[in-house]
Amino acid sequence: MFEDLNWKSAFKRAAFAAALYVLFIYVMSIAFPETFGASTNLVSTLLIAVAFFIIYAPFFAFADRRKKRRLAELRTQKKGKPGARPGANAGGRANARTGAEFDTEDGEEAGADTLRGRHNPNTSRKKASRRRRR
Repeated sequence: MFEDLNWKSAFKRAAFAAALYVLFIYVMSIAFPETFGASTNLVSTLLIAVAFFIIYAPFFAFADRRKKRRLAELRTQKKGKPGARPGANAGGRANARTGAEFDTEDGEEAGADTLRGRHNPNTSRKKASRRRRR
């Protein structure tokens, strides 16, 4: 559960969040001394900042690990099937544009080309319509 956690960056982010909290309290006590100045003292502000640090450090570590794992999954999916969402037309259904059947096992089209029923960006519709008019 605790493997692959990057604690160094998590501690940096948590320290930044705690420092941002202390800075916010300081600015608010300067801007509104009657509201923030009398009710807050330095010790309570620092204790709350330390609590933020303790809570945020594991949160940032787990969030960073989840982000790295998700990006790695996306990279492997894109490497396996270029330009296609995995499982989008799987299950033996026919392609709506070409009418070709898909294999049920891996979702690939039987005899599929690289565009797989998409618009070909190398053709111009204007040129094709001019040719038809001639």
